[in-house]
Amino acid sequence: MRALMLVAATAAATVLAGCSSDGSDPSTASSPDASAIAGVGWSPCDALTAKAVSRLVGADVDENAGTADAPRCTFTPAAKGGAAYDVSYLYFDGGLDAALDAMGATGAQLKPVDVAGADSARLVVSAKKAGVLVTGFVQTGGLVQSVNAAQPTPYDRAQVVTGTKALLAALAEAAPTSTPGQSPTMSP
Repeated sequence: MRALMLVAATAAATVLAGCSSDGSDPSTASSPDASAIAGVGWSPCDALTAKAVSRLVGADVDENAGTADAPRCTFTPAAKGGAAYDVSYLYFDGGLDAALDAMGATGAQLKPVDVAGADSARLVVSAKKAGVLVTGFVQTGGLVQSVNAAQPTPYDRAQVVTGTKALLAALAEAAPTSTPGQSPTMSP
């Protein structure tokens, strides 16, 4: 399971790294630095609870929100063999579709999906003998939130995909309406 989560996290980091606004090194993109992000006092986990995510993904999960200094938004299976979901976000200039399209074959692996309230959403599924990995992105304004899901064999591909899409919709619905550096306001 740890190997699957590492692969999912690496895939998401690779895709998001390509989302810089000017094609330069992502560490110098126009996105705010970690201290600026931490200063907004908002996290995707603010609108998610273990109970709500359990309902969305169809299986009981436990939440790990990290600490103030090291926030995270991870939901691990309450039962052995279940799927784990990790949520993250990034502000950047430009659209998700344009950034992924510019990545060519790598970006083309993420297929457009309909998510209510989103400007754009993409999803990729990789089902292998060892397990299933699902990565999804949802854009609202300049905010792109991602969900990485992994479940070892025996897995329920349809449930993990459906759960990931439901999480993307919940993230889009609860996305803040401000830009980095401003105090975010939650969507109604």
